Amino acid sequence: MTLTLTSLQYNVSQLLKSEVGSTRAYDFEAEGPLDLDDGVAHDIRGHVRFMLTNFGIVAVVQARAVLDLNCARCVEPFELPVDISFDDEYQPLIDIATGLPSDTPRSDAAFSISQNHTIDLGEAIRQHLLLSVELIPLCSGDCKGLCPTCGVNLNQQACTCPPAEEPSPFAVLQGLFGGSESDH
Repeated sequence: MTLTLTSLQYNVSQLLKSEVGSTRAYDFEAEGPLDLDDGVAHDIRGHVRFMLTNFGIVAVVQARAVLDLNCARCVEPFELPVDISFDDEYQPLIDIATGLPSDTPRSDAAFSISQNHTIDLGEAIRQHLLLSVELIPLCSGDCKGLCPTCGVNLNQQACTCPPAEEPSPFAVLQGLFGGSESDH
């Protein structure tokens, strides 16, 4: 059975009471944007399947989002649609049967299931969206960037600055011998 929810938070108390190997699946659509430090993700939607294991719950997620970023060359905003898929482990803080703190061995890589037996996919999705962004995001592969002299966006108009003189890579060697070539 697949339900569609508009939140990234799921109460998994019934799943935690089930047998190991039990699953639940949901389609989701985030209510609002996620902050990505240097950008924003919006229109986040996808599918999650939760599976109960001996140690907690594994969430298998496939999602799509639109990222609002700034180009590293021309500094103009642009949108980047991305698809992500991942699986992450969630471990309970509270034992569902006793109500006491869980004695399950904790994994440093696992996310926590809250004391209310809720899984929040927001942080995992945010982290995987951040990983999908190029180190130097560009609006397009052929972005011309900004003129280093006057700052005009070279994608929108031509610059009137004279071309910069590029020094010869051998200019440093010129003063090495002290004299001219005719002395040698």
